[in-house]
Amino acid sequence: MKIVKVETIDFDVPWREPLKKPMEWCGEQGRRGRIHKVYTDEGIVGICDNPMDISRIVPRIIGRDPLDFILDDSVWPLQEAIYDIIAQKLDVPIYKLLGNKCRDKVPVCYWVHHFPPEVLAEEAELAVEGGFKVIKFKSRPYYDTAEQVKAIADAAPELSIIPDANGSWWLPSKAIQIIRKIERHNILCVESPLPQADVTGYLNLRKRVDVPVAIHMGTPDPITAISSGMCDYFVIEEPGIKKTLQYAAIAEHASAYQTSSGNYGRGFRIGGRPVWLEGFGRTAIAEAFQVHLAAVVEMATLPSPFFIHRLREHSLVEDPLEVKDGMVEVPEKPGLGVTLDEKALEKYRIK
Repeated sequence: MKIVKVETIDFDVPWREPLKKPMEWCGEQGRRGRIHKVYTDEGIVGICDNPMDISRIVPRIIGRDPLDFILDDSVWPLQEAIYDIIAQKLDVPIYKLLGNKCRDKVPVCYWVHHFPPEVLAEEAELAVEGGFKVIKFKSRPYYDTAEQVKAIADAAPELSIIPDANGSWWLPSKAIQIIRKIERHNILCVESPLPQADVTGYLNLRKRVDVPVAIHMGTPDPITAISSGMCDYFVIEEPGIKKTLQYAAIAEHASAYQTSSGNYGRGFRIGGRPVWLEGFGRTAIAEAFQVHLAAVVEMATLPSPFFIHRLREHSLVEDPLEVKDGMVEVPEKPGLGVTLDEKALEKYRIK
């Protein structure tokens, strides 16, 4: 089997009302994305959702066997489509190409931007209606984080909440003040409250508060982050399958001790660092691949925010994955397990 052609379709799916103005305020005026179709000489077509330019990659893969690119992150913008081809050829779901399946259902969370409290309240209600148990929102200096958390908690007290500061709380003293204002609510964790290079700041923060702290794996290097004890959880958001699985293995073995039984207790794992995965796509196609990946990452026990397409008018698939009780079943169909909606793609195609 050889790759013979790559087709790229640019699309623009609007934010659903009433999120257009809030998303523009957040700097998200652009809704454009790209669907890539990778064709083979056997008629199998792999698809992926990635906004990156692929002009330098296409000449490298034309005429080549898709199997040549297993675990090759240098073709990352098309990597998911290549795996989709191979899985279809073998008549298996993609997760079987990635590793041992750890779970039949993957925990997920609802994602929103740094919206004003009243918009967050509306989105929290939609999250509950959509089957979610956790909501993650961007925390920025434009709004009072405590007011945002309260709005979510009042509207949907059953939801756990993840404020994601992306380092914008800046100082340990400020982060401590914010956490003490919100810790009475159902806070799952806080994500990157300080700039991640500030290891000392994170250590001081963790001494003063009990709310779990999550950071993106990579800065500082994982060994420093683990050995210092600066965080409880990791976020893995890497452009490539190989790098993601490498980081996942580090998280799996991030244990301060070993037990005679192999680091396991009765039905649960001892040690390691729980993680969630984050992807780069804009549709339910990218979401489906991330669910396959999370199914084989042992420490991916935290709810992953794959569902940004829910803020848009359309998911661009005919059969989007369904959230029930905060979980999504891992697809068992060959390939990605979802079907590209060609009519919708044509409707939103940029011509």
